[in-house]
Amino acid sequence: MRYLSLVIITSMTLVACQSHQSKPKENTSNLVSTLKQVNLDKEPTLLDQYGVTGFSTGSWVRQDPAPYFKLVHPQNAEAAVIYLYRPDSKWNRQEIIAPNFYINGKRIPSLISNHYYWLELPPGTYRLTISRPLSVVKFQKPRVVDFSVESGKQYFIKYEEEQFRGSPNGEDGVDLLRSGPVMQMPTKGALKEIAMTQLKSPGLNFVATRDEQGRVTKPKEQIKGEKYKVSDDVHLETPFKIWKPSTW
Repeated sequence: MRYLSLVIITSMTLVACQSHQSKPKENTSNLVSTLKQVNLDKEPTLLDQYGVTGFSTGSWVRQDPAPYFKLVHPQNAEAAVIYLYRPDSKWNRQEIIAPNFYINGKRIPSLISNHYYWLELPPGTYRLTISRPLSVVKFQKPRVVDFSVESGKQYFIKYEEEQFRGSPNGEDGVDLLRSGPVMQMPTKGALKEIAMTQLKSPGLNFVATRDEQGRVTKPKEQIKGEKYKVSDDVHLETPFKIWKPSTW
């Protein structure tokens, strides 16, 4: 009887320890999104499909050069970095009005030919909405893409209307986001494509922090780099030599 009591007590202790270990960890992140909350279960409203909106000119009008792609370090180590990019092509260069991009209802820069920029976001799920306006009027049902990001990770999302470059393949069996012209690219493939794109709009930071008193500190939203100089990208790979007739 004495040993039976000891066995029962030991078993109860082991069960309690296992229960404690299997208890999920609480999310202790102090990051807060500065974007408005969106009901991801609801479809876009008529206001999202029709109405007055802003618009951006495409590459046929905007020809200014800009710095080439560089990986960035987020302002907060817990933030996720999402690179949005659109490769160069003849089709993209002939565009007059670029498609409008929104994240959680907030308008963000349109992607034009040979263009990239990045977003910094807290972990969570967000809604990317894309539509093509007719001047200042919405006339098209938007493309809606919901995606989730994790703390400290980087993601590459490509906008590709022509789709001649093929579909992305997952990494390590992970299914990547794909919805029409919007596709998430694996890191290795994305770095090959995005390398020659240019930062034609600033990066955006939507990560705020909350202190112990519950006060929220918002960062500067636009992340501007150094002033671009065309001469910075000019590199003479072969030394210049004066032509000599004697070399004939």
